Amino acid sequence: MGRIAVVTGGTRGIGKAISLMLRWSALADIAEPRVVALALICAHVSARACVPAFMHMVPPARADGLSSGAGQPPFASVITGLLLGIVSLLLAFGPTGAMITVLLLLLVALVLARVAIRQFGGQTGDVLGALEQIGEITVLLVSASLF
Repeated sequence: MGRIAVVTGGTRGIGKAISLMLRWSALADIAEPRVVALALICAHVSARACVPAFMHMVPPARADGLSSGAGQPPFASVITGLLLGIVSLLLAFGPTGAMITVLLLLLVALVLARVAIRQFGGQTGDVLGALEQIGEITVLLVSASLF
């Protein structure tokens, strides 16, 4: 472990530091308070909207884990969540920006699903949390590039 890992508390600390720096950089690049607020709300809504779809498509890694205890969301909930996420992106970014962001979020979810299945055998609560966090960062980075 290098000095950074020791200071931040190990590998998880490095991930948190990178997450914070990416978010901070994106928001600092936007700079206008109203747009920052819009970007934060949109990032939260759209990133959370991905979670039910991911839970529906990727099986739980373990039968006794928290993720399996949550169960598979009904298809109607998946569609409702995705529609809310898309609407928030359309309102914030317009059609072109929303389409780009949806494609990037889809790519993030597909890569994470592949990694989760290969490494853990499916999704876990930590994987779902990672999806949400990476999704938020993705939306904030798109916001910084659009505004």
